[in-house]
Order: sequence, then structure tokens, then C-alpha cells
Amino acid sequence: MATPIPSRQLFINGEWREPVLKKRIPIINPATEETIGDIPAATAEDVELAVDAARKALARNKGKDWASASGAVRAKCLRAIAAKVTERKSELAKLESTDCGKPLEEAAWDIDDVAGCFEYYADLAEALDAKQKAPVSLPMENFKSYVLREPIGVVGLITPWNYPMLMAVWKVAPALAAGCAAILKPSELASVTCLELADICKEVGLPAGVLNILTGLGPEAGSPLTSHPHVDKIAFTGSSVTGSKIMTAAAQMLKPVTLELGGKSPIVVFEDVDLDKAAEWTLFGCFWTNGQICSATSRLIVHESIEAEFLDKLVKWAKNIKVSDPFEEGCRLGPLVSGGQYEKILKFISNAKIEGATILYGGARPQHLKKGFFVEPTIITDITTSMEIWREEVFGPVLCVKTFSTEDEAIELANDTHYGLGAAVISNDLERCDRVSKSFQAGVVWINCSQPCFCQAPWGGKKRSGFGRELGEWGLDNYLSVKQVTQYVSDEPWGWYQSPSKLYPIPAPLSLNIPKPLFPLAGEPMIPNLAQIYLVGFYEEREFALYVSSISNELKVPVRYLREDKPHGSAGALYNFRDLIMEDSPSHIFLLNCDVCCSFPLPEMLDAHKRYGGMGTILVIRVSAESASQFGELVADPVTNELLHYTEKPETFVSDRINCGVYVFTSDIFTAIQGVSSQLKHRENLRRVSSFEALQSATRSFPTDFVRLDQDILSPLAGKKQLYTYETMDFWEQIKTPGMSLKCSGLYLSQFRRTSPHVLASGDGTKNATIIGDVYVHPSAKLHPTAKIGPNVSISANARIGAGVRLISCIILDGVEIMENAVVTNAIVGWKSSIGRWSRVQAQGDYNAKLGITILDEVVVTNSIVLPNKTLNVSVLEEIIL
Repeated sequence: MATPIPSRQLFINGEWREPVLKKRIPIINPATEETIGDIPAATAEDVELAVDAARKALARNKGKDWASASGAVRAKCLRAIAAKVTERKSELAKLESTDCGKPLEEAAWDIDDVAGCFEYYADLAEALDAKQKAPVSLPMENFKSYVLREPIGVVGLITPWNYPMLMAVWKVAPALAAGCAAILKPSELASVTCLELADICKEVGLPAGVLNILTGLGPEAGSPLTSHPHVDKIAFTGSSVTGSKIMTAAAQMLKPVTLELGGKSPIVVFEDVDLDKAAEWTLFGCFWTNGQICSATSRLIVHESIEAEFLDKLVKWAKNIKVSDPFEEGCRLGPLVSGGQYEKILKFISNAKIEGATILYGGARPQHLKKGFFVEPTIITDITTSMEIWREEVFGPVLCVKTFSTEDEAIELANDTHYGLGAAVISNDLERCDRVSKSFQAGVVWINCSQPCFCQAPWGGKKRSGFGRELGEWGLDNYLSVKQVTQYVSDEPWGWYQSPSKLYPIPAPLSLNIPKPLFPLAGEPMIPNLAQIYLVGFYEEREFALYVSSISNELKVPVRYLREDKPHGSAGALYNFRDLIMEDSPSHIFLLNCDVCCSFPLPEMLDAHKRYGGMGTILVIRVSAESASQFGELVADPVTNELLHYTEKPETFVSDRINCGVYVFTSDIFTAIQGVSSQLKHRENLRRVSSFEALQSATRSFPTDFVRLDQDILSPLAGKKQLYTYETMDFWEQIKTPGMSLKCSGLYLSQFRRTSPHVLASGDGTKNATIIGDVYVHPSAKLHPTAKIGPNVSISANARIGAGVRLISCIILDGVEIMENAVVTNAIVGWKSSIGRWSRVQAQGDYNAKLGITILDEVVVTNSIVLPNKTLNVSVLEEIIL
């Protein structure tokens, strides 16, 4: 006998409240078709009140009452609710059965699950405390980071009528455990037990506004809730059509949604099964909860060899299912929830017959039940995959049957659906079950069973069955927002921007630079006692007269053009003019170097030099093809036919940016140049006089052992062989070998030790990288504390050295990234190159040997081994370069 229905109002802000418009909806007992009570019908006005109450609940006492309270506080409330549900189990089960037609024993099982769900999420709420401020491992020790898990805010929960209280709690329990405030809108077809949940929350003292319950129609209450701007998330269980509308409304405000929608789930039965066990699970998977389950395995796919025998078993088992008033003892199939649902199911069955299917069993009202929305358990055969009954969700006690001959065919039939909520496989071959389970396109898979559900395990679908997961830890995550908190813990300044307190930044040691105070920008006061700026080149002086005059006036300091008769390069030119330069015994020497066909933008060069922290070489934009002609025609040496001017047209340059230098030296530079150039006398692989030795012999008093030392250092770094085509191949072979450049690196690093020891890096391997011997690190470079650097290593601007990297005797140019655990030894790594994780760029031997690796500009080396004597001008991935 049905239990009386309590008369309730809406539950808003911890109080019973009559709907603003005073509307109510009748309750129809589906077993008798009688009106047995009514529920309040909320509208947009009531939604507004509930949202306001929820937001105030989160903000009350600065969140300490609920949102930012400890998980233990919230767990206490959830356990109190669980205890009260258990206490009122008998009453709640009867109300559930009366309201939705579910057999009483099933309803009692659901109420147990309701209490269990609250208990489970109480445990997770407590565990949440320990997860707060969970540390995040970072590659840089001057930062520490942790994660906060915070409630997402006010959540709207819209639930169905097939599990009225249980599916509401699937959402309510994790939302409250997370610290959210919730507005529950249950289905108007079955809301009675949800209103009783409100009564329980009021009784246990749940803070006002934390849970608000609005019963009513979807368009009048659900739609305003979904589109409300102060609702932070929507979680919905119901039809795919309604889910699509909710998603569309939420998308207007980029509101997150969780959707658990319809299904048309398969159950695949192989030929090796126990027929009785398989028959029971097949019927249970479809007829449980009166067939009104979104995950119902309503498409039976059975092996053709057992079809006849298995269908005979199914019919016998179906005949044994008791269809009755849900309060009758032993009832296993009660009425459908409403008259509308009853008519819909009968229409599906009628259409199946019209399309040619066979009703093997059932398909009508049971003859002994004249009242109520009852439909017999129904089995339909002779199905084609195009039939409506096979493709559309019926949501009633209707099972469709097809056969298969192979495993692949079974999987294809199972996945041939728009839905993807559940799937089941029954077979004694567990390896086959495992294969099939992996092949199913579904969010939930059952092996040798169908429909068991536990609040500890995730629940949700794929495709048109929705997205997101409920239950388990995944259900709690639905209602949490993850916040990253990162703190800078070093006492050192960050150093990305130049400090206003540092008037003269230290330049990076590129080429043979000695770090000294930098040029000021145009228009600013010059360095005291600055006597001269030299511009060196081999073009006619008249071509630069106006330019030299203009920059001299602009910078308020004499600028002198020193013309070479051959292109010796910056270091060579410096050495060539050493007597002139040293006439006034300067303490510092400023040299401006501009490569072929550049526009000589001196103020811009100085600006960039200062802006990038004082690096010795910068890149400037080349001149156009038209303006390049002002620098003269091609000129070749009459004896050697070597080009003294660039051979190709400017538009054929490898890059539209050209190498230009601003160098600051002491007079020790001349000793360094002489020391490096003398090494050439002992190079075993030098078989003939180089082109530049030939050039030097044709000019005035050059030392016979002199070479273009700037090219020895900078050409491999720039990676543009085409810019130096007036060199012989023998000379190119010399300069592309890092040996001499690395010797230069050692020279100027040793000068730092003598003249400016404070410039060299130091580290302890704890907060800073481990430094061995002479090492220069530009202030803008980033080194992981676990890196091991040195000896004789120069690291230029904006380089990034990862965890566990080992650098020995190498030059690392601007913008280079060397990722974790890579090793670079006796090598030059070009501008903006990238060395991948675990890569090896290494060689062995003394500096005079022709050994080493050069990684040219913008080359990426990943998971590779590069053997000695190699120059890479292309990127490599997982290769061995022999």
C-alpha cells in the first residue's frame, strides 16, 4: 500500500518557502494512475532567490562557514545526513516506490546506496585537507610551487526521475564535500524524496543556503538555473536532447558542464557461456528499474550458434519475472513512471512491428493489471541495424536481439551507435573479455555481468552519452577548481630587466671581448674621458664620410673610419691598426664591426648592445638589394681570384639579418690575438699556405702567421658560410673546427680571472649550478642548480641550461636551450640552437687537434649522439651522426 506523501514547499536558504507564483504540480501514482499529492513548482523568481542564498552561503563569515572550512567540518555534516537517511530508510524507500513505480526492494537498495554515497564523500572531504598545498616539483630551485583545491562555487544540479534520490545524491554529496553551494532541481516526475532530503539537511543543521532544492518544470525552473550568470557550473543527468540544450545555454557564458546522457548499450554473449547465468544477467541489464536505466544493455548481440537455445532461455526467464504493484512482495517489474512514458514505449514497440521486427515475448500491458503504466518485459528479434528500435534509446523494458558470427563482427555491432555509456560482454574466455572490453567505445564496461554500480568507481559516457565523470574521486574533482601558487624564494633579484641602479651593465664575453663598461645610448652623457670610436672597413672612405660625420655629431665624440685594403675581419683589423690605436695609450678600446652589406645603424647597434645586456655581437637588418650597390662592384684578388666582396646578390642571403659587433677591449687584446695566431704554426693538418697568408704577403707589414681571428670565433657561431665566400675551402675547414675558438674562449676567460674576477660565475650546486674553473654566465642566462659547468665555458645572453646538464670547454651562444641531462664538450652551440634531453655533443683531444662539434644556428639536436669532427647545419632527431 502506498505511503502518504508529505506536503512540502521549496527549500531555499535553509527554510521552506512557498513558490513566488504559488504554483504546484500534481503527483500521479504510476501504479494506480491516481493523484496522491503535489509538489511546489519553482519559476525564475525562485531560482533568483536560491542563487542569492547559495552565493551568500559561500561568502558567509568570509567562507569559513562552508567554502573554506576544513574538509573535516564538511565531512561531519555529510555523515550526519547519511545517518539520518539510514534512520529513515523504510519511509524513504516507500516514498520512492510510490513516486516513481520502482519495486520496493529496489527502492530500499537505492536508499542504502544514498547513505553509502554520503559516507564515501565524507571520507574524501577529510582526505582533501591533506591534499591542500601539495607541492609541485619544479626544475628551478629559486621557486617553490604548490596546488590548492578550491570549491568551484555555486553549482546547479539537474537530476532524472529513474533514481530520484540516489542520482541527486551522486551530485549533491561530492558538491558539498568540495565546499560548493548547490541548487538541486530534480525531475518534476519524481521529486518527493529530494524534498525529504531537504528536511534531513534542515534537521542535521546544514548551514543555510548550502543546499537549496527547487522542484518544478524544466522550462520554468531548469532553464533559468542553467542560464543564470551567478551559477558557476551545471551538472545534468537526463536525455541527450535536453543535455544539448543545457550545453548550449552554458556555452554562452563559458560555464563548465558535466553531462550524463542517454544510452543504447550492447551486451555481447559468446557461445561458451552458461546459458542460464547469461540469460539472467541479460534480463537484469535491461529490465532492472523497470527498464528505465540510461545504461540499460538493451541491445543483445548473441553468437549465432547459440541463438535459438539462448532465446528460449530468455523467454522462460522473462515469463518468471513478477510484474505487479511495486509494494507486492517479490515484485521485479513495476510500472513506468508516467502516462507519457507508457505511451512512448508502446509506440516504439508498434513501430518495430511495422518495420518488420518480431515480438518474441511481451510487448503489451500485462493482462492482470488493468490500471497503472505497466508494460510486459519485451524481447524483439529479426532486427536490422537501421530500425528505430535498435538505434534509439527506448528507456523501458524492451530488449532487441541480433546475432554475430565473429568477434570482430560483434565489436562492430556493439560500437555502431551514437551512444557510448555502457557495454557488457559475457564469456568464459577472460582473455577474449579483455580484448572486447578494450574495443568497446563506452565509458563503463561490465564483464560477465551488467549494471552493477559503486560510488567508488567512475561513471560516465562517451559520444552522445555525454562527458565528464561522476562518482569516485572523479566525482569530487567535478566540483573543485585547481589553483597553482608559485613563490620566488631566492634572495637574489630576478635580473631580467637592467636595474636602474646599475649604470653600466657587463657585456657577455663573445669572441675575444673583455667585459668593460658599455657605450651609453645616443644623446646621453658619454663615458668620462672617451677619446675615440673606430669604425673599421675596407670600402672607400668617401662612401662613409657623411655617415661618420653624422654619427660623430650625434654621439658627441670623434668617430674615425679606418680603411683596410683587404677584409681582415674585426680582430684582424684591430691587430692591423694596433700602433695607431695605441698612440694615446687608451685604457679601453671600443671597436664597431659591421659585416658586408649591412646598413651600419650605429645608434641602433648601441641601443641593442645595452638592451641585451652587453653582448659583443648583435644582428642588424641588412640593406635592400638596391642600396647594396652603393658599396661598389664585386672585386676579386688578381693573384688568387678570391673574392674580396660578397659574390651573391643580397636577396640570396641565408638570413635578412647580418652580424655586427660592438666590442670593448683592453690593450691585452693584442697579446691574446698574437697568442692565438701563433698556434697555427703547429697545426698538423695545415698542408699549404692559407688564402689569408697569401693576401697578407701582398700587403704591407702583416705577420706571416696572422689569420682572421674573428672569423675563427664567429663564423661557426653565425652558421652562415655564404657570408665568407672569399675564404678558401681549406680556411673554411679550419675555422669550422671549434679547436681554435675554444682556445680563444680559454684565453679571454683567463683574462677575466686576472682583470675582472668578479665577472666569473660561482655556484654551490644547491641554489646555483656547480661551477668548475673559469666560467662566464651572462646575467640573463638561466642555469638549473643541478647543472655542472666548466672549466672554460662561456654562456651568452638568454641561454637556458636544464637539469643535470654537463658543459665542458664550450661556447654557448645567445638564446640556446640545452635540455636536461645533455652533455656538451669541446663544442660551439650556435645562436638559438636547441640540444634535446639526453643528447651528447662531445669530442676529446687538446685544443690544437682538429676535433670538436659545431652546432650551427637554429639547429635542434634531440636524443642524438654526434661524434667528433662534425658540423651540424640541419636538425637531427634520434640519430647517430658518424
